[in-house]
Amino acid sequence: MIHHLKLIHLKPGLPKEKVEEVMVESRIRILKIQDVLSLACGKKIPGKEETPHDLFLALEFENSLKRTAAFDHPLYQQFEAQVLKPNAQKIEVLEFEMDPGKDVRFS
Repeated sequence: MIHHLKLIHLKPGLPKEKVEEVMVESRIRILKIQDVLSLACGKKIPGKEETPHDLFLALEFENSLKRTAAFDHPLYQQFEAQVLKPNAQKIEVLEFEMDPGKDVRFS
């Protein structure tokens, strides 16, 4: 199982409602992609300014082939072009293999 995490720093000057809008659009668009097993997204807790990230997206895939298929899907490409790129200043991506003892070269 692959866990894909995007830590998103939004562009300065965006209204606070934009975070909510990005979260809603993420759920609407990404959950339509069949290869995505689960999606979690959330915003920064007010008062916790030590993190530069305003938002996170956590996606779960059965394996790396399904992950690749999901990111190549037209709905994801549209999401990235219409939601992420116009609003994100920086996106940090982290990925983890969640099956202990599994050789990650073959996932």
